[in-house]
This record gives sequence, structure tokens and C-alpha cells, in this order.
Amino acid sequence: MSDDAVTAAATALMPEAAAADFLHSLVKPAHILVAISGGSDSTGLLIALAEQIKSLPYPDIALSAATIDHGLRASAADEALNVAALCASRDIPHFVRRWEGEKPKSAIMAAAREARYELLADLASEISADVIVTAHTVDDQRETILMRASRRREGEDGVGTGISDALLFDRRIWIVRPFLVCRRVDIRDYLDKHAVSWLDDPSNEDTRFERVRTRKKLAQETEAAVLADGGANRTALSGSAASWLDEYVTIHANVLCAIDRAAFSGDAAVVTYALSSLAAVFGGEVYGPGRQQMERILDFVKAGQPGRRTAGGVVFDLRRDSLYLMRESRNIEPMTLMPGAKAIWDGRFELVNSGSAPIRVQARGAQLAKSFPPDLPKGAVQRASAAMPLIAANGSEEAAAAAVVPHLAPFDRFLTRFDLIFANRLSVAFGREAYMRPPLSAL
Repeated sequence: MSDDAVTAAATALMPEAAAADFLHSLVKPAHILVAISGGSDSTGLLIALAEQIKSLPYPDIALSAATIDHGLRASAADEALNVAALCASRDIPHFVRRWEGEKPKSAIMAAAREARYELLADLASEISADVIVTAHTVDDQRETILMRASRRREGEDGVGTGISDALLFDRRIWIVRPFLVCRRVDIRDYLDKHAVSWLDDPSNEDTRFERVRTRKKLAQETEAAVLADGGANRTALSGSAASWLDEYVTIHANVLCAIDRAAFSGDAAVVTYALSSLAAVFGGEVYGPGRQQMERILDFVKAGQPGRRTAGGVVFDLRRDSLYLMRESRNIEPMTLMPGAKAIWDGRFELVNSGSAPIRVQARGAQLAKSFPPDLPKGAVQRASAAMPLIAANGSEEAAAAAVVPHLAPFDRFLTRFDLIFANRLSVAFGREAYMRPPLSAL
């Protein structure tokens, strides 16, 4: 994509230009799966991509479309039929997937997003699509920045990164947002010129949702520039933190992190970013400890007195030469996994039961593991070992047949391209492969 596409700058692109930029930068051959609800943004994205593929032409690019029925509105099935008719009129393969099962009572929008991406990723695998595209716009970016700003504590700096232009989902497929540089009004003008109608989702008027309230607030204001830096600062921070990780950090047995004391004399932003990410991984959490907790931990480390602190389910054990991080050996729930099943245990390990008997996974506890170098502090090793997974079938470790790999909670499910450099180095440090590259030559 162009620099405009990467930075989500205030100077918006027209839909056809944004689609052309995306197609030009896309690694080819490629099969694109367009997520389309029938609303103006996603309909505009589908039509713009189809028109550009037809007019340029791109013989090595295939286009498919998918509509996700979240099962939340009775009209959703009919809306999917309308989208199917539009796709059929343009010879675009169209698929419908439905979010089945009981829906959560709270945080429904976040759960729906998770389910939507899961269904799209599964479909992409079925039809051999290389990339999923969604129709987030400049308007969505403004809303996101305002919502995040409203949650920022007094004294915190910056406007944040906003929505990422590219996101790796579940380590298996990239989701790209070509219209993040387009205004909704321009997309609707584009559809009018092509005599294409769209559907209006009634949930876009439901003020129970924060985004809807934010959208209505913005509608009353004069349109301003999008202030996000497009992730440039975050990407630079990720790169610096990756170098910090290489220089100062050693991972032992995937459960014990040793950080040289010299690491904490560096740039405060880099140290905070890296240490927070490491804490999230060792605690099995998507997010690291909050700002106040991190400040408390860093103050403790800088004071230099050996001792221990806990935050986010992680023990920070400060010794003379190094700081050691390990999972706190409490509140670790056991789990039973049936043959052939796959699951995440304690947010830290991904397991697949490849045997014919159920397996039980629990914290190792007092059964000390033999996976550590002899020169490490005994107390740190004991605590780290106690939180390791102990896997048994029919009461025997030897009988268990399970594949176990580290799960990096902050990145394995949703990884923005902003964090890719650091996440790659961290993945390799844990003995896993690097994450997939974005399918775009400009990123």
C-alpha cells in the first residue's frame, strides 16, 4: 500500500485509488476473501476491488466474498441473501457462515468480532484464500482514537496507534484493511455512481454500544484530521524492543525469563514495552500489567534491592545480576483433554492430545523439572518448575501422548503489524517459528 495507506493520514483516498493501491502491493498470485455485511463500507470495498481487477486486469488475483450471520438479528439471513444476489450478478463466489451456539450476556461486540474472524479464517482455509480484507474506514479510525483517548488516564501521552492496517489472526491468516484511508461519504458516492445499493444495520443506531455513542458525538463535530501516527512510533518501538530482547533476555524451558540488570538502564519506553509484553506471556494474559503496576515493578527494579514482587500473575524475582520472571504458582487450573482435542492451558501452552486416552494437565508443583542450567538461582528454578505443565494419561506421565508448544498470549490470537518485529523475535526465543509475513510488498 502507499504511504497514505500505511499512515491513515487525514488526506483520504478515493475508493478506487485505495483498491488499486492494495492490489498493486498484494503479493501475487492471490485469492482475496472480502468480508461483506451488505453495508456501504464493505459493499464499496467489494465493488472497488472487483472493478479494479476487471479493468487493470489482474489475471492472477481471485476474489471471493463472505457474509457472517451472527445470529443476533432475525433480518440477518435476508441481508445475507441480498449480498449473495449482488455477488451472483458479478460472478463473485459468495459464502455465508453463521455464528452458532449460546451468545454471551456481556461484551457481545467483542465476542462477535472473535467469532467473525474465526469463521472467516476457517472459510479462508477451506477455499485456499491468502488474505481476508475488511472495510474499516477513516471514520472508524476516528471513532477508535476517540474511544481510546477517553480511557486514557490523566497524564498519559500520545494519541495511540488506532486501528492497524494489517492484523495476523490466530497465526494463520492476515486481515488487511484497504479502506482505512477512505471516508464513508466517498464510499457511498462511489456506490451511487455505480448504481449499487447497500443495507443499513440497525445496530449502528443502538446507543448501548460505545462505538455508536462515539459516532454520534463525532457527527456533531467538524471533521478533524486523523491524529494517529499510523503505527510508525509503535513499529519503531517494536524494533527497538526486539534488539533489547536479543541483547538482554534468555528464556529457559519456556517458563523462566532471565533479564540482565543492565537492560533497565536503557530507554524507558522500550523497557516498559518489552517488560510488559514478557509479563503478559509468562502470565498467560493478552495484556501486560496496567500502567501503575508496571511503574511499581520498574521502581522496584531500579531501586536495586534483591527481592520479589508480583503483578499480573507473574513473579518478578530480582537478584544481584538479573531479574527473573516466572508464572506465579497459584490459581493454575487443571484441565482434561480428550483424544484429538486441542486447547490452551493456563494461557501459556497450546496442547494437542495425540493419544487414544484422555490426558490431564496440571501444574507440576513440587515435582522439580530437570530442564534448567545448574547455574540458575535455585529458588527461581523451583518457582518456575512448579508452574510447568505436568501431563499424564491414566495417572502416568509416560503414557501421555501430547504435543505441547508455548502460547504467546499477547500475539498468537491477534497480532498487529505494528508489533510484528518484536513478536517475531519473541517467538523464536521460545523455540517457535516466526509469524507469517504480511502478504503486502509495502509492509
